[in-house]
Amino acid sequence: MTKTIIYLMRHGDVHNPKKILYGRLPYFHLSKIGIEKIKEKAEILQKKRIQYIYTSPMLRARQTAKIIAKKLGLKVKISNLLNEVKFSFEGMLLDDFVKTVQPKLYSLEYAKGGSETITQIERRMLDFIKLMKIRHKGKKILAISHGDPIVILKAAIEKKIFNWEYKKNNYLHTGDWYKFEV
Repeated sequence: MTKTIIYLMRHGDVHNPKKILYGRLPYFHLSKIGIEKIKEKAEILQKKRIQYIYTSPMLRARQTAKIIAKKLGLKVKISNLLNEVKFSFEGMLLDDFVKTVQPKLYSLEYAKGGSETITQIERRMLDFIKLMKIRHKGKKILAISHGDPIVILKAAIEKKIFNWEYKKNNYLHTGDWYKFEV
């Protein structure tokens, strides 16, 4: 059976001088360090013989994809399925977020406030995987997304329970990726 290979990559480092939870807020672009590191990652990815690139619609992800696509000579397609989590905490200081919200971020309490649930995120990320298996069976795909959607998908694929401990132990650094063979 021919496997489809998906490299699910977290976008590059973001310019965030106010240290806020930016989520889906507009205008958050790659930092200078982020740009340089993604150029380095593009060198590595060039050896993987990737045939398609998809990205989240968020600016930081599109910039990441554009840098890599230029190196690989590929076009970028945008998929809303790869989007950042919809949070009701956008704009909150990161220090406050980490202290008061993060460990219980996906609780029912916060879902009622308009945040996406783990199930919703998992469903759309699995939909992306299914779409790639249909659209590009046996091919190699790079998909640029965000930390939480990627780690939630990883838990689902591994049939693990996604919780705070799992997230802490599996979270990707910016510019890193997981390889999924599906």
